[in-house]
Amino acid sequence: MSSASPGAAGVDPSVPAGVVELVGLAAYTELAEFGLLAARSVDAPTLAARQALADGAARALTRQHALLALVTDGSADAAAVVVAPFDGAFVDFDMRTRTDVWAEGLLKGVVGHGVAQDFCRTLAVGVQGHVGTSLRTVLERPAPGREAEAAAGADAEAVRLLDEVAAADEVLASRLALWGRRVVGEALSLVTTFVDARPHLTALAGDSARTLGVDADPRAWLVSRLTAEHTRRMDRLRLAA
Repeated sequence: MSSASPGAAGVDPSVPAGVVELVGLAAYTELAEFGLLAARSVDAPTLAARQALADGAARALTRQHALLALVTDGSADAAAVVVAPFDGAFVDFDMRTRTDVWAEGLLKGVVGHGVAQDFCRTLAVGVQGHVGTSLRTVLERPAPGREAEAAAGADAEAVRLLDEVAAADEVLASRLALWGRRVVGEALSLVTTFVDARPHLTALAGDSARTLGVDADPRAWLVSRLTAEHTRRMDRLRLAA
């Protein structure tokens, strides 16, 4: 996969290539989240669930636009340049985690795209200057207890719905816990593929580790951090990680 570079039409030439690449991945992740939530809203079991997931999908698209505005002039062509290197990046993940069960499909989005979003948040720690500050603001996780607010991530509604269905059905909850383990394994494998194939992202991982005062192999540290974030995510759902 090629990388979008600063200086391309509509892309801010003052932003380092690695940051443009990170924004492209984050924006593509939000686009994927939009698609999954919109699709799951169509076959959701209740009208309230359909509305909630549609709202989450709309928020994902809003976040994507905010991300792209950090490094582009806002044109569709510039957005395509930044996001294009990641087009199809989730195909293998989607194939390996295909399911016809509505709740499993929703959990796939919460876990799989959640890992990708955590990856982007972690790498954003190492981005310097005003772009780094703005990037972290857009990607910021809401404070505990405020997930339902407008500033929350796109998956807030999905988390609430999954929590409700799992609480109502212990058998389904056990099944979802097992499914979550499978999905996170595939998601972490995808993350390591990104890091191994993209030197800019590897460098940002190292920058983030140093910024946080961590003296460890960036790749191993990154996987450990993302695994811990996944455990917290499953705790929010009251499912065993």
